Amino acid sequence: MREKEHFRDELDRLSARFPDREAITLAEAAGVVGCHPKTLQRDAQFPKQKIRGKWVVPLVRLASYLT
Repeated sequence: MREKEHFRDELDRLSARFPDREAITLAEAAGVVGCHPKTLQRDAQFPKQKIRGKWVVPLVRLASYLT
């Protein structure tokens, strides 16, 4: 599968904003996207996953979603 055109740029930007992390909280992702965390929690298409009762967003999946 090919990468989307601006995927690397977006991943680099996210990695610079959240260094040494592979995933961020739903609240942090909401800050990136510019909406309320509850909005993302309800969005079935948003790339989140629940781990031990907390929502997390993998940076790779978020970069793909944003491109």
